[in-house]
Amino acid sequence: MPPALVLLAASLSFGDKRAAEAANAKSLALVGKTAPDFSLWDFDGRVFTLASQRGHFVVLAFWATWCPPCRAELATLAELQNELAPQGVTVITVAYDDRQKARDYLRNKHVDIRSLWDEGGRVSGSYGAHVLPKTFLINPDGSVIKVIIGKLAAREVRRAIPAAQ
Repeated sequence: MPPALVLLAASLSFGDKRAAEAANAKSLALVGKTAPDFSLWDFDGRVFTLASQRGHFVVLAFWATWCPPCRAELATLAELQNELAPQGVTVITVAYDDRQKARDYLRNKHVDIRSLWDEGGRVSGSYGAHVLPKTFLINPDGSVIKVIIGKLAAREVRRAIPAAQ
């Protein structure tokens, strides 16, 4: 590869790394602060508003079909939803993806979880969730108590949410 192309490739990967670090820093800066409110449509045509979940713990996970760790954690999120819903915990996913692709993926894989569609990435941007997967644990007063960067483990969520213990 010519030296100019090697330099270009190196600068692009460095730029990607810096963008990822900035997105992660934006996400982590939300810990202890009120989670940015939003309203998004789910794939069944219902509107979900984060503010309507006050009084409940919320597990908010951002995902995309093109993200292998995101796809791998969807089953864990569905398991947590089934396990924790009776304790007042809401598990919600936000697809940072093409709407039809995300909907079809969930149907084809038989993943039964409520997922929202973030058209244009506005909500993902407010959470620094352009680097995926990323999960936010939000307490009943609406503040972020933990950010999980990368694939989550169910035990990590259970430990962080008192209602799950």
